[in-house]
Amino acid sequence: MKQREANFELLRIVAMLMIITLHYLDKGGILPKPDAAFTTAGYMAWGLEAFCVPAVNVYVLISAYFLAGSDYRPWKAAKLWIQVFFYSVGIAAVLLAVGVIPPETMDKYVLLNYLFPVVEEHYWFVTAYLLMYLLAPLMNETLRTLPKRRLRQGLGLLLLLLSISASFLPVRLPIDRLGYDTLWFLCLYLTGAYLRYHGMPGTCQGTEDSAREAGGRGNGSQPMKVSLWRAFSGYFLCSILIFLSLAVIHGLYMRTGSLGDFIKRQYQYNSIFCLLSSVLLFCAFGRMQVREGKAAAVIRRIASASFGVYLIHEHMDLRYLWPVWLGTDRFVDTPLFLLHWLPSVLAVYGGCMLFDFARQALFQSVSLQFRKRDTV
Repeated sequence: MKQREANFELLRIVAMLMIITLHYLDKGGILPKPDAAFTTAGYMAWGLEAFCVPAVNVYVLISAYFLAGSDYRPWKAAKLWIQVFFYSVGIAAVLLAVGVIPPETMDKYVLLNYLFPVVEEHYWFVTAYLLMYLLAPLMNETLRTLPKRRLRQGLGLLLLLLSISASFLPVRLPIDRLGYDTLWFLCLYLTGAYLRYHGMPGTCQGTEDSAREAGGRGNGSQPMKVSLWRAFSGYFLCSILIFLSLAVIHGLYMRTGSLGDFIKRQYQYNSIFCLLSSVLLFCAFGRMQVREGKAAAVIRRIASASFGVYLIHEHMDLRYLWPVWLGTDRFVDTPLFLLHWLPSVLAVYGGCMLFDFARQALFQSVSLQFRKRDTV
């Protein structure tokens, strides 16, 4: 069995830490409302948010990059659903048993969210991701033989419709879901597939090699080389532009009262600056070299729990509770939140990781028992 690439597994860990940061800032009350007056701490919080907001796109790009070059495995989708169901129901049962959830709050609508977490969008990310995963094999059959130019043109038109126009028009289009839907994830999938089949900037792999590996054909051209330093610099530049867009429009809003709905527009997942920041960060880690050995093994082990970390800390009964346990309210509107932020995020990842390791051991034990029964 081919091992996961340690550089991308490291990026998976970083992306999940960034996602926890987004939840720490928002659900912890650190992030001020975009139409409110900002203090220095408020600007600092929105600055940190700008560097972390590409994380969701990055996480999808990692999956898309490898799904586009692999065979379809429907059992993986089933395993993901089982994992989601386990945490959706299991966490609720534990919290109910220890009295964190009052029994009187359990009505049929709440139960539906626990029992059908995907269709009820208990986790919006999971719903969009699983639908993308189910559609992936239908796209791969076409993408593997589609000429580079055609794919680039189609992707460009999609980005014009779903990202570029939405980023700069001062009104929200009816089709615009701000990146919180399957349609945007499919766009990200095509982006990841393009990088897979035709080479990402900064790597020697591409075009003919990538397409041959995926079963398609290349066009013989070489991808533009971008160094690790330039890719990271591009990510930082795009993140700064995201923040500056908010600072400028927020200033205009405070003076004129106009463009209030546009203040945080570049912070949405489908904004062009957020997308560019995501792709550049992805390419930067793609350029990295992680030597095989203990460090790579540890990275893979920690990354294996990343999805479980998301399912635990973003459970509907925990997403607003763990910031309270961490005492984030003590750091609202003070720059001292930066001292509290990183240890808190690491603690959330570490604690959830240990729970997911236990879940992995349980699932492996059950799977082993079924295999033994089948061989009898």
